[in-house]
Amino acid sequence: MRKFLIAVLFFIYALSLNAQSLKSPEEFLGFKVGTDYKLADYQTISKYFKHLSENSGKIRYEIIGKTSMGADMFMAVISSEENIKNLEKYKSIVKKLSDPRITTDQEAKQLAAEGKVVVLVTCNIHSTEIASAQMSMEFAYNLATGNVSDRSKKALDNVIFIIMPSINPDGTTMVVDWYNKYVKTEFDGSPLPFLYQKYAGHDDNRDWFAFNLQETRNVAKVAWHEFFPQVWLDEHQMGSNGARLFVVPYQDPINPNVNPMIWQWQKVFGGLSEVHLQSEGKTGVIDEAMYDAFWQGATENSLWHNQIGMLSEMASCNIASPIFIDSSEVRATQEITPYDVRTNYPSPWRGGWWRLRDIVDYELTLTASLLETSSIFKEDLLLNYYKMGKEAVQKGLEGNPFAYVIPRNQKDPHSTAKMIEMLQTGGVEINFTEKEFSVEDKKYPADSYIIYTAQPNGRYVKDLFDIQSYPDLRKSRTESPLRPYDVAGWTLPFQMGVKFSEIEKPFKLETRLLTDPNFVKGEVSNAPGNFFVLQSGSNINAAFINKLQKENVPVYWNKEKISFGDNEFQEGSVFVPVSDENRKIAENLASSLHVKISSVDLKDQSKLKELKKVRVALYQSYSASMDEGWTRLLLENYSFDFKNIFNKDFKNKKLKDEYDVIIIPDMSPDVIKTGKPVGDNARFYRPKPAEYEGGIEKEGVENLKNFVEKEGGTVITLGQACNFGIEDLGLKVTNVLKTVKSDDFYCPGSFVRINVDNTNPIGYGMDYESVGYLSNSIAFATSTPFGQYDRSVVVRYPAKDLLKSGFLLGEDYLFKRSAVVDVKQKNGHVILFGFKVQNRHQTYGTFKLLLNAIQAAGLQ
Repeated sequence: MRKFLIAVLFFIYALSLNAQSLKSPEEFLGFKVGTDYKLADYQTISKYFKHLSENSGKIRYEIIGKTSMGADMFMAVISSEENIKNLEKYKSIVKKLSDPRITTDQEAKQLAAEGKVVVLVTCNIHSTEIASAQMSMEFAYNLATGNVSDRSKKALDNVIFIIMPSINPDGTTMVVDWYNKYVKTEFDGSPLPFLYQKYAGHDDNRDWFAFNLQETRNVAKVAWHEFFPQVWLDEHQMGSNGARLFVVPYQDPINPNVNPMIWQWQKVFGGLSEVHLQSEGKTGVIDEAMYDAFWQGATENSLWHNQIGMLSEMASCNIASPIFIDSSEVRATQEITPYDVRTNYPSPWRGGWWRLRDIVDYELTLTASLLETSSIFKEDLLLNYYKMGKEAVQKGLEGNPFAYVIPRNQKDPHSTAKMIEMLQTGGVEINFTEKEFSVEDKKYPADSYIIYTAQPNGRYVKDLFDIQSYPDLRKSRTESPLRPYDVAGWTLPFQMGVKFSEIEKPFKLETRLLTDPNFVKGEVSNAPGNFFVLQSGSNINAAFINKLQKENVPVYWNKEKISFGDNEFQEGSVFVPVSDENRKIAENLASSLHVKISSVDLKDQSKLKELKKVRVALYQSYSASMDEGWTRLLLENYSFDFKNIFNKDFKNKKLKDEYDVIIIPDMSPDVIKTGKPVGDNARFYRPKPAEYEGGIEKEGVENLKNFVEKEGGTVITLGQACNFGIEDLGLKVTNVLKTVKSDDFYCPGSFVRINVDNTNPIGYGMDYESVGYLSNSIAFATSTPFGQYDRSVVVRYPAKDLLKSGFLLGEDYLFKRSAVVDVKQKNGHVILFGFKVQNRHQTYGTFKLLLNAIQAAGLQ
């Protein structure tokens, strides 16, 4: 008995030492989490979680990858000490439950009883929505020390809880640094003059099927390749004047490819969180409002992976500065009538002071509720996860569709393989066959990717390959269309410019499972000839040209088709003179870029035009443009040498001395010229420090006109910047949609048919019948050319049946109108891209138009 008492006393003493060694966030930071005007940056948060993991057996700190700017990105795994010790065992259990093809129903029941439910909370993807990153420290400390409710203490026995304090770490520190620099000044809480994600800014939550960003790939690896969480909450913030907190369920419409159980579980989690919040006197919680779950480009992508994906949106303060909201200013939604007590908003918030600590307190309760609910329903959640995967497999086995076939060898095999890579990142199994095969008398080519829908993430595949039909939920045509929260169409092969076939009924075929995208093996022909040739049609040709030009290798485009026996090289194929040195360069590029390079003996070179290297500038406004960031990523990925050009640089009266091409991204003319929006958006403008105010101003406009008209430069305008080109550069073009009301024409991010003049250098390599992504109210009418003014219509809309996927109201406004126009303005050119040719670095199928437009400025 004495030995037992000594052991107990020693155990109590050890616990006491552990508790003493664990510092609270307040002790570590020097201030309480949520204190007015006080914030921790990502590096400090990371250090604190390291401290917790070093002093508590309940917390494991793990680096999950690098950020876009090269910093370490981490997550914390929190559970009971026993569960942490056996973490690999429980990871193995959920992996087995994730795939019903290797698990029986009886085994699933046993695994659900034995296993632990995995819960993932991602915080602070939008960097100004910073409260959840701060909250994460206090929540983790409370769990580690047991300073939580009895329900939460017990929950750690049943839950593997993963928290990522920020899934945009670079931006978290940017926001904290900017805020601290101007706190309690006239610029307190002013917006950053640059993107808070290196490329995407606020669009970093729009990357969840394309996986362009390193941060997105890091999270995807954890969610769909390593831990397979059953529950995933993404914590956000919203505007200040409405409800205090949005919780699921979402408002209509919901996506038809999501398992119904997920919508039903959302009601459980959302409803219990509202009860927990109300019991603590936290009012202003709303559900079924503002946010839909139709589109899968956000973190709610988890919905298509049999995971209960949820969004929360807290009302914001001014970063960390408190705000006072008068009761007359409070509206839970944007409805005309004041929002009061309703079934989805039973306890309104009436106004008053709102602080960072208020947000932290709500989020502590919300996150604890998530943890506790997951624990209560542990076995149900694990078993339902298995059942949803089983249903997905069964639907695939039944067919409609059974499989998708994607030939690897098509016009752009590199982008085809990139699409496969995206799908694999999203947890999709891809098979491959080297043999030609037939199904019901239809032949399919050798070297094809095969995607069977009878797999756990089969509904994810189906949703990406489906043609979307966004529902028109109006009660009558006199009402305005219901706007989707983001986009209405996202059919992946349309975005990628990839041909595919859908096979409805089951068939058998010998295939092999791929572990990589299986890019085409690059090679250079050994056939005799005087030119190496790369066939037009692939986006990667732009990188090939740019890399050759960096080596001072001459590069040519053919302006007409050139035939050699059975081979025909389309306009815009890349011709490079043969030499021993050029062969070495070509072989290296063929290998790294995955391209096949031919060798031909070209006697008549009159059809070739040399491409000179162009000096490229991309305009970067201090009203940070996400389109600029995505365009910058595109230019980097295709190896362009370019510089960002800022407002002050437009004071240069000789812009052509430094640049041949200036690209202006999608932004309003007023922001380009003055740095400030006009109209309804003007009331949201917040002043910035003087060095970041203004636009290119009148002087910049005049110098840009001279760059085009006198110096022979090329300006490329994207999206809304086309209105700037038309109105301020004096083009003989009209935007026919500029004054059309949105109730008459509306296209919320959808795919439409386009016709491309592929004999024009900008259209080289494109199919005449192509698909473009439209989300702007822009379409062009041009004028009859005269004197020093001319125009070439590169892309136009057909005369009927425009919509391919999504929603389009008033398509007749587009019939036969121009979508891309090359305007010759005296000595130079202005190229207008009216549709989203490089939207979010996702629309690979039309990248060529922009890439060509840049390089065509170097035609000799």
